[in-house]
Amino acid sequence: MPGTVRSVRVVLLGPPGSGKGTQAARISSRYGIPAISTGRLLDTEIAAGTPLGRRAESFVRAGELVPDDLVLDLVASRLFGARAAAVLDHVPAGTVVAAAGTGSRAAGTGTAVAEAAVTPVPDVCSGFLLDGFPRTLAQAEAFDARFAAAGCALDVVLDLDVDESTVLARIARRSRDESRLDDDEETARRRLKVFAERTAPLRAYYAARGILRTIDGSGTPDEVAGRIDAVLRSLPDHRH
Repeated sequence: MPGTVRSVRVVLLGPPGSGKGTQAARISSRYGIPAISTGRLLDTEIAAGTPLGRRAESFVRAGELVPDDLVLDLVASRLFGARAAAVLDHVPAGTVVAAAGTGSRAAGTGTAVAEAAVTPVPDVCSGFLLDGFPRTLAQAEAFDARFAAAGCALDVVLDLDVDESTVLARIARRSRDESRLDDDEETARRRLKVFAERTAPLRAYYAARGILRTIDGSGTPDEVAGRIDAVLRSLPDHRH
């Protein structure tokens, strides 16, 4: 049965192998919001051989982060549809994008920017969960600047805290069961290093905004889910 939270917008943060995919599926089912995984979206693009997929594949195979512009294209397309993505993700840096029905101007230029059709697609209007995005401070800032005016400001960031030895053990088990480009131990260690250097600073960013909640990610999936549920139930009621 769905929980009591409505219209909640969640980011699930944590290192590779921290259990984000498992918990994202549970949150999606319990609270009736779509779980949007940039990893799965990228896998789909790569498998289909799309231009974006071909550009992203080399980064994925190397265990590196996919460049911000590609990831933003992917997320915007999922949240707003392809037409809006083309508008939102190619506005020059420093531009303020206004919500539909208002004007917007490029910062410092006085030049009007084309209005963006920024209404979220129907299935995300009642909330969403982002798994694997943002991964860098630049992505987080871009999301806030471009999407908050469209009613997609984040409500909470759930940070799954899991130690490295546990993460590596989980990835080793997963590699035996799934075909993944990034699940061998060497690549996994590189991904953990990238996370520590480039993604972990997001904790400070979201803590400063007052929306970071750290979740003990150790234990069984049920135990972790219980901790997450307690946090989500403590949020203000977002029903309209």
